[in-house]
Amino acid sequence: MKIFISIAAVLAMVFGAMMLLVPAEFYAPTGIVMTPMIATVAQAHGATLMGLGVVNWLARDADRQGLTAVLTGNLVVQVLSLLVVLRTMQLGAGLAVAPGIVIHVVLGSLFAFFLIRLRRTQ
Repeated sequence: MKIFISIAAVLAMVFGAMMLLVPAEFYAPTGIVMTPMIATVAQAHGATLMGLGVVNWLARDADRQGLTAVLTGNLVVQVLSLLVVLRTMQLGAGLAVAPGIVIHVVLGSLFAFFLIRLRRTQ
């Protein structure tokens, strides 16, 4: 589980940094016209992902209660993010957002798996 949380932390920080530093390029496949004002929304999302990455990184050695909180919070993020990606697809981005679907389904499934595993070992 420690390896998975570490990988999730790094992924959150990488995607967060991309949204903070190059939002137009990050969202280019979706067809969103990234004005400077809209870029601030993407950058706010990036800042949140950076924070989530830091939380995940620091939680690698957490106790059961801490791991439950971190895994549950991450699962909620993945489910809600998947819904946003599906909405983006519906609004016209089409298959350009397919990588987002894969990422959120895989990460969400892994967070759910480790959360269930953690709860079963009580």
